[in-house]
Amino acid sequence: MADPGQEVVPVSFTKAWHSQPYPFISPTRPELSAKGKNIVITGGGTGIGNAIGVAFAKAGANSIAIIGRRADKLAAGVSAISEAAAASSSDMTTTVFHMVADLVDKGQTTKAFDAIAAKVGKIDVLVSNAGASVEVGPMATYSAQTFRQAFELNVVTGLHAFQAFLPHASPGRSVVLNSTTALAHIAPWANVGAYPAAKAAALKMWDQIAKENTHLRVVSVHPGWVPTDLNGHQKGATDSGESSLFFGCFFGYPSLLTHSFLFLKRSSSILTKERKIIRLTNNPGPDN
Repeated sequence: MADPGQEVVPVSFTKAWHSQPYPFISPTRPELSAKGKNIVITGGGTGIGNAIGVAFAKAGANSIAIIGRRADKLAAGVSAISEAAAASSSDMTTTVFHMVADLVDKGQTTKAFDAIAAKVGKIDVLVSNAGASVEVGPMATYSAQTFRQAFELNVVTGLHAFQAFLPHASPGRSVVLNSTTALAHIAPWANVGAYPAAKAAALKMWDQIAKENTHLRVVSVHPGWVPTDLNGHQKGATDSGESSLFFGCFFGYPSLLTHSFLFLKRSSSILTKERKIIRLTNNPGPDN
C-alpha cells in the first residue's frame, strides 16, 4: 500500500512539456491580437494574474482592469502592465487601471465591475484569478472555520466575479478564463488542508456556469508549479513567473501560463462550448 504522505506524480500524456514560453503562443502573434478587447483580471496585482495582464498588454488590448484588495499591490501591478503596453509594438493605446474590492463582498464586487463597464464599455474577457491559501493540516483535526474560509476565498470570490461580470459581458461570445490549481486535478496530497478541495469545488462551479451560459466560452487552466506570493515563492518551483505572460494564456510559467491564456482566448478551433482543462507545464507541484 502506498505511503499516505507520499506525493503522487501524475503521468504525462504528451511527449513534450513546456516550462518556458515559446513562439507559437507569443502574445505578439497577429492571430492572438487582443485589439479592441476589454479585459478584467481579478487578483491582477501580483503573480500569475499580473503576468496575464502583461501578456494582454503585449497583445494590444484596448483596456486592462485589475481587481484586488491591496491598493499598493494593484498600483504596482498597473505600472508593470502599463510598462509592457508602452513597450508593445501595437499601434493601439492600452488603458490600464485598477479597482480595489474584496471579492468576498458581493456589493464591493458589483460596484467594481459597474465602474469598469462605465469607464470602458462591455467586457470581453474575465480572468478569474483571485484566490488564497489557508492554514494546512490533516483533515482529522482541521478547523471547520478555516475550511469555510478556504471556500470563501477561492469559490465565493469567483461566483461574485461571475455574477458582477455577466450583465457587462460583451454580446456574442465573451471569454472567461479560470485560474485553477494542479492540486485540484492530481491524486491527493496528505496534510495540505482545504485549498485543493476549495479549488476543485470552484472548478465544478465554472463547469456549471459554462453549462448554464452557453454564450460564454469558459476555460479552466492550471498553472503547474509557479513561485508566487501565495506559496511563498517556493524554491523548488520550476515554472517561471514569466510564463503567465502568455496572452490567451496558459499557466505554468507565469509567462507560459499567461501566453497560454491568450492563446485559449483566441483559439476557438481547439475549444468547444464546454470548458477544457489545459496542462502545459512539466511539474505537478503546488502552483498559485
